Amino acid sequence: MFAHKLGDLEKVTLNLRIKTIVMSDCFVQRVNRYILEHHMIRPGEIVVVGVSGGVDSLSLLYCLHALRHEFSCSLHVAHLDHGIRPDSVADAEYVHKLAEELNLPISVEQVDVPQMMRHRGLSIEAAAREARFDFYERVSEQIGATKIALGHHRGDQAETVLMRLLRGAGSIGLKGMLPVREGKFIRPLLKFSREEIEAFAAELGLQPRRDLTNYEPSSLRNRIRLELIPLLEQLYNPNIQSTINQTAELLRVESDYLEGIGGEAFQACREKPDVTDVVVLNRRTFLRYHLAVRQRILRCAIGELSGNMTSFYFNHFSAMLKLIEGESPNASLNLPGNLRLQREYDQLIFHKSEYASNAFEYEVVVPGTTDLPLLNARIIATVEASQPAKLPDGKFRAVFDFFQSPLKLRNRWAGDRFQPFGMQGSKKVKDFLIDSKVPRQERDRVPILVSGEEIVWVVGHRTSERFKVGDETKQCVYLAYTPYDGLAD
Repeated sequence: MFAHKLGDLEKVTLNLRIKTIVMSDCFVQRVNRYILEHHMIRPGEIVVVGVSGGVDSLSLLYCLHALRHEFSCSLHVAHLDHGIRPDSVADAEYVHKLAEELNLPISVEQVDVPQMMRHRGLSIEAAAREARFDFYERVSEQIGATKIALGHHRGDQAETVLMRLLRGAGSIGLKGMLPVREGKFIRPLLKFSREEIEAFAAELGLQPRRDLTNYEPSSLRNRIRLELIPLLEQLYNPNIQSTINQTAELLRVESDYLEGIGGEAFQACREKPDVTDVVVLNRRTFLRYHLAVRQRILRCAIGELSGNMTSFYFNHFSAMLKLIEGESPNASLNLPGNLRLQREYDQLIFHKSEYASNAFEYEVVVPGTTDLPLLNARIIATVEASQPAKLPDGKFRAVFDFFQSPLKLRNRWAGDRFQPFGMQGSKKVKDFLIDSKVPRQERDRVPILVSGEEIVWVVGHRTSERFKVGDETKQCVYLAYTPYDGLAD
């Protein structure tokens, strides 16, 4: 994609950097010990190194380059041009140049993350993370790599734990990012501070690229980094990041121990079903275990069917336990990921259901922020006197003529009708979603905003003509439906 030949001055610079790595031997050897401690790299492996051009990923690249003979491994640089900032092309050129300096192969890809965000209804952070990991996986498959190295450090870990704490995570979430995840993703810098990493980069004379979006307080992670952590350091504990990392490590060890116990208990509870894609548990055996183990058993059952726990929250586990411990011998519960739990006397049956959906109903605070944990999202409402110069597209951002009636967000109901914006007559929501080509299994998950019994907004698709802003509008209510920020995991 980019062509660049090294000049004499650049060759001198490269030699100086390599010599300086020897001078920075202390940091490199500490990284080496951390890699060995967690068995991150085996001899002969190909390691994809995710390099954005920032200080963390550059330091990771140069550390691994210095240690490549130590581990008898090969490195392959991977850079995603996300298209979020106007200078993202310059980032790609910069990383390509460094890879050539180090005589390393490189894969560069360009993805329109803002368009992906709008199309999938994701936050910009979640869209960027999804695009980045998809890219790393593709590169890994193409070149036969067995490891993907990421530049997360101690500060990133503290931010992740605080984010999850604020959202009500349990010990599994609060253990934070793992040094090695899924046997593939490795984080050689996870125990090191940002200051140590910056000092190493400064010794090498590196001039990292700066991502100015990291300094915008628009995302929760940025606010935690820029506001909450400095406040905690100033007023409560100057070593708060180290303390949080130590706590995460303790929780990781305890969580791993419980995971083992939970796995054994899961097998003890399990009954062999007659069909595939079904997990059947014995309720009586299940109830003999401690609550902490019961939750692990449920995670094992869900994980076997879906392989993904990211859509499951405290409310889901509470609902499952309530069903299992309740008096009704026959009951069922729809779960995220098209899963369904059925209780039939003393059998607990988990299975995939094409039309399973999780019923939800939330009262929307106006003005204010309403968290929607079952949807992994929130809705933000503001009231203003002025009308917008340009109307939002009505998908995930909308504006309405202000009204005092309480607003609720719920699933669609049988017989729901509304008048789509720009249309003369009304239409069944079911028919509207069919015409909009929404897959059948996803229709019951589409959030419907209602005022009383009238539909105001089919979120992600269309607003109602009846609530549109007009010439006589004196106050407007602005609504933004946004998924939770993505987590670095």
